[in-house]
Amino acid sequence: MNLEQIWSALRKVEKAEDLATWRVGDVYLWQVIRERMFTHIAEQTGLYLAVPEKPEIKPAKQASLQAAEIAVMPFVRRDAQGRDPFTEPFVRAADSVLVFGIGSEDEGTGKPQYEQLDAMLLAQYRTRAKLKVVFWQAKKHKQKWARVIASLESDLSVNLDKYRKFPRWLLVDFVARRIGWTKLFKLAETELLLIANAWQLWMVAGAKAAGVRVVEIQHGLISAYHSRLSWSDFKGDSAASGAYLAHEFWQWGDFWGFASDIPASVELHTIGAPEAITAAIARDTKKKQQLLVIGQPQVSQSLIEFARFIAAKYSKLPVVLKPHPQENLEQIEAAIDALGARPANLTVSAVDANTIELIEESEYVIGVYSTAMFEAVALGCKVGVLKLAGYNHIEPLIHSGAIQEINRVADIEKFFVTAKQNRNSASYFAKQVPARILLDGALARIEDQ
Repeated sequence: MNLEQIWSALRKVEKAEDLATWRVGDVYLWQVIRERMFTHIAEQTGLYLAVPEKPEIKPAKQASLQAAEIAVMPFVRRDAQGRDPFTEPFVRAADSVLVFGIGSEDEGTGKPQYEQLDAMLLAQYRTRAKLKVVFWQAKKHKQKWARVIASLESDLSVNLDKYRKFPRWLLVDFVARRIGWTKLFKLAETELLLIANAWQLWMVAGAKAAGVRVVEIQHGLISAYHSRLSWSDFKGDSAASGAYLAHEFWQWGDFWGFASDIPASVELHTIGAPEAITAAIARDTKKKQQLLVIGQPQVSQSLIEFARFIAAKYSKLPVVLKPHPQENLEQIEAAIDALGARPANLTVSAVDANTIELIEESEYVIGVYSTAMFEAVALGCKVGVLKLAGYNHIEPLIHSGAIQEINRVADIEKFFVTAKQNRNSASYFAKQVPARILLDGALARIEDQ
């Protein structure tokens, strides 16, 4: 089983059943459930390992909000200084801004916490949502859903018992949250919402219903296999096209939109590279003979085994394994130790170590699919990709010749001998546009509506 097979099965049933425009009541059901269905299948087939659970946020009974023209939902993961590098420049540039808290990093900071607000809104409006959804459960919808599940199970040889029943619960929760977030954004008098990773579809839907212009700021790798953003059927502007996606997607370079099948209804604006990669390119740090292996939680064990194998095979080559921020350092260390005596030249960096600093000092970088692979090319590293689950996300880099495929043991030796630098990265890391100019442009587009 591979990523392409899962994607093909999803696309097949989408076309056969016209799922992209399937509306149950006033909700485009497949657009709401597609990403979680993709992830569930990938985990069921063993293609991906389940991502570790995030720390729970304590519930709250009340919250306070300030009215502000601009609202910001930061990225849940932060750098070593506790900053969100994707939204912070816009927070600094804005005159008046409502910044939400999200994740354990923000708990107790006094910011209105997303998880607490979302839980309160769900509880408050769930009964109202149930009364709406009860009238939407037509027999034709249940029959269509049964055909979707049967098609996916047949094509992929998976058991989808978790999703076998028509997902009434999903409709209820989505509608309740959408109602709540609509009211919240009206109360906050928000006109522009900036989000880094807009996976909270109900919040996006609520903001749109409240008349807010929603912008998603790129926070990482996107591709034609992105289960939330990639909709190749939506070539024109329609009510269904990108119904729960942001109005605008602010990309680091022109490459990303072209490579990702983002619906035509979503405006693409190029904002340039994040500050960290821009600064690293300017530093042009001298490389040292070192291999950096980039962690990925979905294929964590395979990467651990690879890093140890390389360290044992090339005992004079320093090998550094950089865990993904979603991975657990103690679990990584235990998994390495379970493989036997650790090679002296293998080290594991801290989970919150600065990945860009590690990349810019390493001559060689190997991974599967990660933003770090693009950063490594831009920073003049010799980059290789392991053909493990998910590598399809960076096929454009492979096809351009910027990185080398590693599929067999023999490919490793070839990589170290023949890999070359390729700094042709302007299409995916463009020159930075000042945050204030970007905000003024978005606000002007609101005025023009």
